[in-house]
Amino acid sequence: MAAIRGILVLALLGVLSGCSPLESPTSTPTTVPSAKSGFGGPDPAAVSVTEETFQTPSKNIVCALTSSEVRCDIAQKEWSAPAKPADCELDWGNGLVVTDGEAAYSCAGDTLLGSARTTLQYGSALRAGTVRCDSASSGLTCKDEETAHGFTMATAKHRLF
Repeated sequence: MAAIRGILVLALLGVLSGCSPLESPTSTPTTVPSAKSGFGGPDPAAVSVTEETFQTPSKNIVCALTSSEVRCDIAQKEWSAPAKPADCELDWGNGLVVTDGEAAYSCAGDTLLGSARTTLQYGSALRAGTVRCDSASSGLTCKDEETAHGFTMATAKHRLF
C-alpha cells in the first residue's frame, strides 16, 4: 500500500500545483488494446507494466496497479462492504485491494476516481510483477498470481478469493 500511497500523494501534489505528475494537462487517457479481436479470450496475454492507473471502459472502476499490489475504487455499486472494522479510521469499502498477497476491502481517505491514465479494454489484461488485472464486460478481476488471492468486482456484485 505504501507504493500506492506514494502515487496518490504525487497525484495530489500535482493537482494542487495545477499539473499532474502522471500525465500532461493536455493528454487524454490511452487505451490498452484487446489481446484478441472480437470478444477476447478467457486468458488474454497481459501487457506488462511497472505500474499504472487505469479504468474500465465503463469508467466505473479505477485502479492503481504496482508490482506487488492493486487498489480499485468503484463509483457506483449495488453491493455493500461488511461492517467497518475498528482499525479503519478512513472511508471504508469503496473498493477492493490486493496487498501482501491478500484481498481485502479498501480503507482509504482518498479516491482513485478520475486519476486513470489508460483504459483497460474488455478482453485485455495488465500485469505488474505478480499482480494481474483482467477486464471483461462482466467485471474486473485482479489477483496476485503467486498467492492466487484476489477479487472480482462489478456494479452488481463482487467476490474476494
